[in-house]
Amino acid sequence: MMRRVVGAAGGVGIGIVIALACAGSAELTADGAGPGGPDGGLATFVTHAMKGEYVPPDLDDVEHMCALLTGCDKLPIPTNYIPPDFPSCVKRNTEELTSVGGINSSLTMRECALQANSCSSLRTCALRGANPDACNGRGKQGPVGFCDVDGRALTCVQNQIVSVRDCSRGKEECLVRDGQATCTLGPCGADIKDGDKPRCSGSGTHLLHCEKGKLASYDCAAFGLKCQTGADGTSSCATPGPACSGAAKRCEGNTSVGCFNGHEVRVDCAAAGLACAPTPGGTPIGACVSPPLAVGGCDSNQTPHCDGANIRYCVAGKPRSHFCKATGFNKCDTSHNGPHCAF
Repeated sequence: MMRRVVGAAGGVGIGIVIALACAGSAELTADGAGPGGPDGGLATFVTHAMKGEYVPPDLDDVEHMCALLTGCDKLPIPTNYIPPDFPSCVKRNTEELTSVGGINSSLTMRECALQANSCSSLRTCALRGANPDACNGRGKQGPVGFCDVDGRALTCVQNQIVSVRDCSRGKEECLVRDGQATCTLGPCGADIKDGDKPRCSGSGTHLLHCEKGKLASYDCAAFGLKCQTGADGTSSCATPGPACSGAAKRCEGNTSVGCFNGHEVRVDCAAAGLACAPTPGGTPIGACVSPPLAVGGCDSNQTPHCDGANIRYCVAGKPRSHFCKATGFNKCDTSHNGPHCAF
């Protein structure tokens, strides 16, 4: 990844639920990489995924992302993506982004949160071109969706944007249904009806399903994946790797080979500073393992705390310290929830 802003202290580096499982391709389709540029994020991720490979972010990059997610205000990002404090954000995302399912992780997180270098750049990326004041006067009684003048699907809560999907990017149109804005390809065809299993598009790039008479799509190609149909008739986004089943994994050096939606995913544990083969005293993290420190380990249950502008905490038995000023903040704060960076 493009950043190396902090290191370990005494160790080595290692709500509103907006459902995305069958979301329109607009939120998921990428016109290009995020602020990090084509060599810094999404394009590289997609290139690897097309070969059945997944390179998870390392701990430094997850920490940088979580400093922004938990420290920036008015983010147009669904709140279920943002844990309440910095340490819990790091622990959750380290686990999720190092699993085989990380190959299908939200592009809002991958394209924006992992690539942003400031609160401003994170907001700009997640807005997808929407007016930041578009929700003024909306959502005072709870979540409400609407379509802006350029066809984006916005969700508002208490005058703030909490979700943006740019329908036009997926050649879809915005539609408000039951108070929620969504992206659709139009009416469902005669061959696909409400309640049918999701199916692949003719091109094999999209997963399609019918929802209340409107056709929704999930853009597998945006992740470097293909829409594939299994023997039981279930379609899903998967890698072009060999067919597989179950949750078993094997190690090939420091690469963990596991199964996601019926096809193999090769997780590069070494890229995240982790290992594949289990080690005595090691901590499982996603598809990988964090080996124990020879000396200077810590109790992962210890209470995180602020030390000046540093957040000190323990993850996978390793003491960590994130310097908030390195991500543009002024201090570490515990005035609400747990430790997080603040201005």
